[in-house]
This record gives sequence, structure tokens and C-alpha cells, in this order.
Amino acid sequence: MSVKESTIHTRAVFHSESHRLLLEKIWDEKLPKATICMSNAGLMPSIHHMDYTTLFCINALSALGYGSCSIVNLFSKMTNKLSLTGNLSDLTCPENEEQIISVAKSCDIFIWAVGSISTTYKKISTFQDSLFKQLVPLQEKVHVIVDSMGKEGLHPLSPSLRNKPWTLVPFQLSERLLSQKKDAVVEANGGKNASVDKKKKR
Repeated sequence: MSVKESTIHTRAVFHSESHRLLLEKIWDEKLPKATICMSNAGLMPSIHHMDYTTLFCINALSALGYGSCSIVNLFSKMTNKLSLTGNLSDLTCPENEEQIISVAKSCDIFIWAVGSISTTYKKISTFQDSLFKQLVPLQEKVHVIVDSMGKEGLHPLSPSLRNKPWTLVPFQLSERLLSQKKDAVVEANGGKNASVDKKKKR
């Protein structure tokens, strides 16, 4: 007969009662550190509470050989349903972005797992690019989750990932920013490609 014991240490950083900047779970300090960035901080009764998202992250990352999981979010406001009808700045605080970059620098891998929300809502896509620019120097650390069908950039709660191992692949921030810049140019030209319009004028 053998007995195995393990302790998960929890650490959380708050800006206020409604804004959480960081939730950290540590089970083995000797192993590599992982950071995962998602959309928003959910409502939790206490730091001891374990929701499905946190549970799935711990299970998947421990299986990949990591010893801790630092959870940060694009928006720091604690809510179960993110309202995007108002000003996005109301959903976060200046310290949140600083916290994300700080944790990204200290970890071994940074996982971008915001999900489809950034592609569904244009203003979120623009909002997150400010963060991408700061992460470019840490490009080698930045990865996304891929499912068995090859779909990238998934959130841990995605049905295709539940109770399944994660596959992490590099996320090219520079390509993302370039694509976003091209989209902005096209939009500024009324949905027409600027290079095509120039040829027509010749």
C-alpha cells in the first residue's frame, strides 16, 4: 500500500471587490510555470472555490508537466456574463494589463485562450491588440490551444476540449497584428482594398 499527498496553494490578487487581476494555483514549484489568459474573471464565492474553467486548466496543465497555473484575463471585472454594450474600459482597470505582462515575463509558457469573443466583437479585437504589442518581445512563450480537429485559439470550456488533453502551438503575434492592420485599412476605405483602388485610378 502506498499513500500520496498533494497540496494546491492558491494566491489571488485583487484591484477591488469587483476586479480580480490574478488567480494562481501552485501544486509543484519545481516544475515549469504556465500562465493562461482568458476573457474575464468569473464570480467566485472565495479563493477556495474551484469552477470548471479553473479545474480544466489545472487538469490539462498538470498532465502536460507544469507545476502551476496563473490565470489572468483580458477584462478584470468579476462577472459570470460579460456585457459588451458599453465602454470596454469599464470592464477592466489600468493595473490589469500591467499584471498580465508581469506574469507573462515570469512564466515559462503564456497561453492565449480568450476564445471566439475577440473575433466575434470587433472592438474587443482592437482592444486586445494593445496587449499583443507588449507581448511581442515574449513571442517565444506565447501559445494557443488546439483541438483534435486543428481549430486554434480555443477557450478551456470549449466542448472539443472538455476532458481531453491539450495541444499547445505557437501563436504568431506579429502576423495577428499585421492582419488586424490590413483589416483596419480595408475598413477605412469603405470595405475596398486600397491597392485595388489605386490601380483603378491609373
